Amino acid sequence: MAPHREPIHDINPLTGVDIEVFYSDRTLETFGRGAAGWFWWPRRRGFAPDGLAIGPFPTSYAAYRNAMSLSRTKG
Repeated sequence: MAPHREPIHDINPLTGVDIEVFYSDRTLETFGRGAAGWFWWPRRRGFAPDGLAIGPFPTSYAAYRNAMSLSRTKG
């Protein structure tokens, strides 16, 4: 069975920045970075991303933690 790879949407409670954490693999050619993994970007659900994807990270948790720490300085 394949791992669950649904995107995660959350809001940083300190800044109000909306983020999306998602998995991308080589079949999607990960934004020219040539690696599979978890990425995140500032993005309100239903809207285009507000910036470039950051990653890849080995786990969704690692991407989420990075997003929460970096989105504290944005917004």
